Amino acid sequence: MTLTNRLERYEKRTDRCLFGILLVLYSMLMFVLFYRQAIEYQGIYFSDMKAYILETQGLESGYEFPYRFLFWLSRIWMPVMGAEAAVAFSTTFLNSLSVLLLKYYMEKTLKEYARRQQVKWNLLWDAAVNLAVFSLFFVSMYYGPKDEKIWGYQYIYRCNGILTPNPYWNATYLAVRPFSIICFFLTAELLEKYESEIPVKKAVYLSLFSFLAAFTKPSFTFILLPVVGLTLLYRLLAAGFASWKNTLLFGCCFLPTGFLLIFQFLGVFTGQNMHGEETGIGIELGKAWHIHSFNIPLSILLALLFPFCVLALNFRELRRNREFRLAWQLMAAGLLSFLFLYEKGFRLVHLNFSWGYMHGLFFVFVICVLQMLKNLMGWKPWIFGVFVIPELYLYLYHLQCGMEFFLYLYQGNNAGVF
Repeated sequence: MTLTNRLERYEKRTDRCLFGILLVLYSMLMFVLFYRQAIEYQGIYFSDMKAYILETQGLESGYEFPYRFLFWLSRIWMPVMGAEAAVAFSTTFLNSLSVLLLKYYMEKTLKEYARRQQVKWNLLWDAAVNLAVFSLFFVSMYYGPKDEKIWGYQYIYRCNGILTPNPYWNATYLAVRPFSIICFFLTAELLEKYESEIPVKKAVYLSLFSFLAAFTKPSFTFILLPVVGLTLLYRLLAAGFASWKNTLLFGCCFLPTGFLLIFQFLGVFTGQNMHGEETGIGIELGKAWHIHSFNIPLSILLALLFPFCVLALNFRELRRNREFRLAWQLMAAGLLSFLFLYEKGFRLVHLNFSWGYMHGLFFVFVICVLQMLKNLMGWKPWIFGVFVIPELYLYLYHLQCGMEFFLYLYQGNNAGVF
């Protein structure tokens, strides 16, 4: 074995060891938070856990949940540790799986880019990926301190109006994220090549994990399916139906998920709820969002300062980079659905169409961090000054707010308090 091979093996083992330690520490931190939410520790930890625990126990929660994966998974551990700990453990497990999967895909993407750019990969890049991955699970919206007004509006620890990529008070959002990460990168890869070939194994994986995503929480697939459908239709028409067979086959990957979504939404959004109110989906500009936001355009800007900067400085990537484009398409789909759709009845104030928007937030942050690291690989003075410095500054600003917001939640405060 050559010295180079030994060094590569040493670096790989070091990276895995450091990442493993960070993942264990992160998982322990999250389990404490989720368990406190589950038992409503000291009566101050507010979340959606209570309803999920009741569903796991097979009791009436007062809500309709046609997505059952988290509850079924929690029932496996429930005889050993009780319902509260079981739901907290399942949430921790799936949330930590998201970290592991994001590490895999980000490292894979950056290593391929480094190879094309003839940049030597070393332990420093491994460390950069690790820092980027864990930071992405803490970034948040910008908000002001208690005595600060932003453009005349008092945003104080206010996530409901601005919204965050990391809503640590909602277990089903966190539970669906590992499946959504797989679906995002698989979809981006297959959209790149489906017209010439469709890898059967990856197509089956995409169909399976998109179904699991919908069965865990339908919010991600609710924005993924229209984006993929419109993309396939546009490219089919642009090509003059030249690849209609492969387009049809690729579209069939999403049929199980599509049927599941129809079943879920027909069951929840028709008839009357337990309070005798009419249920259904209403259409009105900003009706739900305005309940929690003083100024919707400002809320969007405060949630997307860093991604908007990366988009402006790297606009050409929309044409060249399928992942970059897909992330912004999902962002647009989530934003439009939240902006125009709302639930009738008492769930209007719950902003349930905001979850797709928050998935969009998460993926544009992921893809923009990837782009920032690619720019850093260039390491030319003008690239560093024009691209990396403003991108990094705004990202660290989001991260600072996110860490403060997480600490705020970790101390038992309500996410919507202002």
